[in-house]
Amino acid sequence: MVTDSILETDVEEVICRLQHKFGVTSNRALSEQLGLSQSGIAMAKRKRSLPYAAIVSACIKRQISLDDVFGIEASKTAVNSSTKKDLESTCGDVASEGNSLNVEDAKAANTLVEKILDDLMFTKSLPADKELFIRAKLRPVLFDKVFEYQFNEVMVKTVAEGALVML
Repeated sequence: MVTDSILETDVEEVICRLQHKFGVTSNRALSEQLGLSQSGIAMAKRKRSLPYAAIVSACIKRQISLDDVFGIEASKTAVNSSTKKDLESTCGDVASEGNSLNVEDAKAANTLVEKILDDLMFTKSLPADKELFIRAKLRPVLFDKVFEYQFNEVMVKTVAEGALVML
């Protein structure tokens, strides 16, 4: 579900799951729980996009499964039966057992995306509003590409540079 174009219904479903997990009933309360402005979730709904960095950060702090939030159903037995060596070769990190693998992967992906965006934006000397716009547009695309290219920083950075040219 982590793609560059999420359907409106998917955004609504994720927001509903987040409200349930955080024990809030309003968009404003959820925005505050995620560390966004009071209208952050309302704006996300209008734009049909999600504030991935805020969601990942808040879920990690509260030990909430990102699988549950994004509606991902993975076979726990498949993850648990994998050896560390298999996980290292596919993810590039030593992974823990069970659901923490997914949280660690999401955290690592978020860190990699932010590093790539920082590196990319550092050389551009853009006005702040334009840089924030570009970051918001590229973040979900790069987050998806991190998993598609199995955390290969060079490949993801190449995608980012190509996308920046197109913006």
